[in-house]
Amino acid sequence: MNPLHGGWLIALTLLAALLFAAFNLPPGSWPWLAGLRPCWAMALFFFWAHTAPGRIGMFSAFCVGLLFDALNGGAHPFGVHGIGFAFAVFASSQLRERLRLYNVGQRALVLLAVAVAVDAFTTLLRVAMLGVPFSWLLLTPALATAAVYPLLEALLAPAASRFVGDQLAVARGRW
Repeated sequence: MNPLHGGWLIALTLLAALLFAAFNLPPGSWPWLAGLRPCWAMALFFFWAHTAPGRIGMFSAFCVGLLFDALNGGAHPFGVHGIGFAFAVFASSQLRERLRLYNVGQRALVLLAVAVAVDAFTTLLRVAMLGVPFSWLLLTPALATAAVYPLLEALLAPAASRFVGDQLAVARGRW
């Protein structure tokens, strides 16, 4: 990432996602509330991979995912977030031309499919390796991630077009 051409904006948004992941729910809160917590980093990687192609790649997504795994401290097998974020970047970059034609709701549905695939993979690994009992609630963060994506895109698209440059693939005003 070149910090002179919007790399700082991408790094700042990913740092914010890392901080959001570090916040825990208060003790005594309802357990189902954790399922309503979106994966901001996956949504950001999905957004930046199709908005600013060539600015973020699967390797950087994997490295940030390793930071997320270290931050979670054993809640997931090490490397799971890295694989998931790299898959989000891969899917977004492979579908970039198609995503350019979609409106924000359709892009959110594509992100939902990617997030469900990643959460299913993560859930299967947690069940197999950590002995966590299977629950369909483990897949609900994918719904929350897709639900917040239109807001995320509405907030970041103007800044991305200004700071990242002419590579912007998000069609402005297409809701």
